[in-house]
Amino acid sequence: MDEMAVRLGFVGTGGIANRHLTCAQKRDDMEIVATCDVVMNLAQQAAEKYGASGGSYTDVVQMLDSEELDAIVICTPPFAHGDIEEAACERGIHFFVEKPVAVSMELAGRVLKAVRDSGVITQVGYMFRKSEPIIKAQQILSTRAIAMVQAHYYMPGLPNKGWWTKMELGGGQLVEQATHMLDLGRFLAGDVKSVIGKTSTVHDWSVPEGYEEPKGLVAHKEGFEIPDTTALILEYESGAMGTLSCSLVPQVKWDNGFKVIAEGAMVTIDGPNVNYTNEDGDVSEQAPADWYDAVLVEFTDAVAGKGEATIPYEEGVKSLAISLAGYESVKRGNAPVELAEIMPAGL
Repeated sequence: MDEMAVRLGFVGTGGIANRHLTCAQKRDDMEIVATCDVVMNLAQQAAEKYGASGGSYTDVVQMLDSEELDAIVICTPPFAHGDIEEAACERGIHFFVEKPVAVSMELAGRVLKAVRDSGVITQVGYMFRKSEPIIKAQQILSTRAIAMVQAHYYMPGLPNKGWWTKMELGGGQLVEQATHMLDLGRFLAGDVKSVIGKTSTVHDWSVPEGYEEPKGLVAHKEGFEIPDTTALILEYESGAMGTLSCSLVPQVKWDNGFKVIAEGAMVTIDGPNVNYTNEDGDVSEQAPADWYDAVLVEFTDAVAGKGEATIPYEEGVKSLAISLAGYESVKRGNAPVELAEIMPAGL
């Protein structure tokens, strides 16, 4: 272990946290110091599995005050954001946070103020921005006028987590998942000016007699309160247009994709991989197997003074605003919603 390794505390140890814990475990410039989860057993299991040098906690504030941490990695469900980030800011502890950064613009704006007042380094887990093929696509598109951005996110069922069915806890698929596509659109085509949204629920999610829930995605769930199908029309500041469609109606294939049509070029994105079509023909590029690590590595490098975190908290707020504008459009009878109407001051 490098003596100058960035000392990390992990908040939330399930799901996506395992990717970041795995990344930190194999690097000499990161040290896993402490783990925190609302379930102590899960925090302890993660600490043992990944070799934490410090303690395990169920209380974030206790962890922050008990351990010598340079930064924390926040991997909690959407509804748990806010107090954690503010506690870190109050103590001058940098933080990496998984998307979405919040489920409301009010909360996101509150945390953004705390970040700006404290000056802590932040990074949001929009990992597609760190894929080398996608970075190259951004460079190619930056010299061309973009006409259309098309994105979709289709999932063959509902994640079997209770909070997923509640709009106030997870924000629905548009906030929790499709935010990746919306953020990628901002990275490639610039900021969004306005959004028109339409939602629907077409599947019968009620639980039939005898139905046994699988461990992964489910086709039925009691208390389903979110739309299962959503479509957005986006107007970018540049004048480009965009569409996003997403659905979790049970079917047979997980499919998300992205396409950009620009003057003299078409870019098709499949996960972290890219196909470019321009005057010279077709070129395909594959991301390396460990491409996912780059977003955390960039953050810890910034904390260590070796670079810049290029996806700060405010970027997460801007991408969240597109999702929330889509829902606001639905409330207004599918009328266009200007992003400036709902964005926190100063963004």
